[in-house]
Amino acid sequence: MSDTEKDQPSRSARLVTVTGKLPSLSAKNLARLSVFLTRGNKILSEAPVSAKGTFQFHVVPHLVSEGNVSAVLGPRGVDSQTLGSHATLPRVALSTVRKGHGGAVTLDFAGLKISDELIDPWWLWCHGYTISGTLETAAGCPIGAQITIYNVTSTTSGLVETPIVTVPTNASGNFTATFNWCSDEWCGWPCWPFWWHCWPWWWEWDILTVIESLERRLQSQSAGAGRAAPANVAPMGQPNVADLMTGVGFAGLRAGTELVPDSARTALISAKLADPRIREIFPWWWWCCNNPNIVFSAVQGTTTVLNEDPNTSTRWCFASGQTVSLTANSEAIGACPVTVTGECGFAWTAVGGEPPNAVLVDDMSMGYANGSGGACSNLAFAGYLNLNGVFSGDCTAYYQVIVGQWGGNGNPARGGSAPISFAQLGKPLVNYVTIWRAATFTTEQDPVVLGPFNYNLQEDLYVTLNQRQNTSTPLPAAVLAQIGNFPTLNPGDFVMGWAYPDLVLGIEAEDLISPAPTGGVSLSVVPYDITATLVPSSDFDLGPDMTLMIDTTTLTQATIDSVSVHNADSSPATPATTSTGACPAYQITPGGYVAIHTTVVDNAGHLCEYYIQTQYDTGLYASATPSDRDYAQAPSTFTLLSPPAQPYGVDAGYAVPNDAPPPPPALQTPAPSNWTFVGGGDTTVVYIPETCCYDFQLWVSKRTTDGEDSACGAWNPTFQTVNIVVTGP
Repeated sequence: MSDTEKDQPSRSARLVTVTGKLPSLSAKNLARLSVFLTRGNKILSEAPVSAKGTFQFHVVPHLVSEGNVSAVLGPRGVDSQTLGSHATLPRVALSTVRKGHGGAVTLDFAGLKISDELIDPWWLWCHGYTISGTLETAAGCPIGAQITIYNVTSTTSGLVETPIVTVPTNASGNFTATFNWCSDEWCGWPCWPFWWHCWPWWWEWDILTVIESLERRLQSQSAGAGRAAPANVAPMGQPNVADLMTGVGFAGLRAGTELVPDSARTALISAKLADPRIREIFPWWWWCCNNPNIVFSAVQGTTTVLNEDPNTSTRWCFASGQTVSLTANSEAIGACPVTVTGECGFAWTAVGGEPPNAVLVDDMSMGYANGSGGACSNLAFAGYLNLNGVFSGDCTAYYQVIVGQWGGNGNPARGGSAPISFAQLGKPLVNYVTIWRAATFTTEQDPVVLGPFNYNLQEDLYVTLNQRQNTSTPLPAAVLAQIGNFPTLNPGDFVMGWAYPDLVLGIEAEDLISPAPTGGVSLSVVPYDITATLVPSSDFDLGPDMTLMIDTTTLTQATIDSVSVHNADSSPATPATTSTGACPAYQITPGGYVAIHTTVVDNAGHLCEYYIQTQYDTGLYASATPSDRDYAQAPSTFTLLSPPAQPYGVDAGYAVPNDAPPPPPALQTPAPSNWTFVGGGDTTVVYIPETCCYDFQLWVSKRTTDGEDSACGAWNPTFQTVNIVVTGP
């Protein structure tokens, strides 16, 4: 530390500490009191009084000696305007207080005869106010967050929000805020007390309605001057204050009028209020209220999950004791409970992530994902698979996942035979739990191991999410020794939800079918209670197995076999002197073409599509014929190559698509060739538009999916570059 830094006093050393203790008061009153540091009628700081009657705050030294700086005892949460309007509140000028060691100030209100009898009348103008409510996601899941309640007031520059109190929600997303609402009757006129100078534009139709009624009364009174007859205009009743504040107090009297800003209407009201007779009898106090105008905000940690717009969401003149339902935005993390209601049972739901990034069981047929239609249909499963399902009821604590392989040709859609035996799966399973930490008002996500573990002679067990977070019936020590403890929940903490609420097991597709590279599998679960005793089938509704067709293979072949260059008359082009095997070069006549022979084969029958993409120049593409070969093409379009009349087509023995979708073949009559596209040799033609270097790329894809990522994604296994010079006219 430098000498200069040593000479600089700390900030705390530059402040004067002000402390004090009130005389004996009731606990109810102490809980609602604060000591305010004021300069004139402006509040500089507020120090809530503790349950023991003590208070403390810190001030800069020069304030202690200023004559207009005081400590005022008043209702907690009071604003400067209300505090200033109650001049009889107990106050002590800091300049009159004797200073202690180091300039410290000890305040003593004892000489002011502070008592419950003095304070109790305050609650007539500063009443207790309560708002309760629930904060949820759009899906109805409770949210852990900090809720701030604001009062909205009108000013000449617009609506202003002033925070009143901040409270946390509980595990159910519920909150209750109790505070002092200390205000004399509040009037929404922005130019108060000169109320006739300005007003919110949305009041104007109501203001005009009142003024027109008053004008009729004045006219009637003028016509009856000198006579004893009363005015022939019925008195107008006051509408609901909240309706007046939102501009709809007399909406029923002006059907068809639109509530929008109108400068001409504003000028008309100004002119009418310039008449002192109107101003004298205009009931401006109708727009006054003893209740706050409420909006809310909410934060989870540093993320704002609710921020109501006072222009559209203000609850005007909102009475105490009401309940609100708040819905957070899409960034909120909700505490969606694990579903355990209803009869005990289990049902598979999907493969992949959370919908819509998943293939639902209802969108599968005979082990295949239905797909998106066209070429990308009837998809086998490959890659890492998230297997999802739902447990119902409360009888399942643990479960096993078992798998059986299809016999025969192994394909559920091509005549395979259903499994007759099943084996247990035992792959590590981790999920992530989100916890609301009450001490920090933040969310925390922790990894939680769910299995596998062994217990009471049962192997490869997994614990359900409901049981894993169950604190009333904790897991046995022998189980926790294998999978670890659940994160500690401190007072006020609660589980908000799981990252993957339906995840039953995550596993590589090859681990379901190994050692075979392809084939169908059927999956099921076996339920156990907390003692690892099998749940009787009579007590458990086990849904149907989930059958998946697995294909872990790549394409059998995907090659460019030859690239032959031709003149317009189909004669072979002349090789250039620079031509080599690696970098061929040719001269052709205008209208010439290139024939690219490919072999694209998938012995598993899950070929999706392939095509030649030709790039040249800078970002230009040359068209190919055919433009693409895919699973959705009619078999009749795969015609044989017949040069020179048709210099493109498939080779003999090419295996065309079978049973192109939709519809899929009937379950009762599977055939060995159902849902296949094997492919073979093919020739594609590209006509050459100009002299350039051409890059002929082969793009291919298989009909497989992991349930989440894009299925049928194309990749480029090979390419061939050729230099071509177009000669002649």
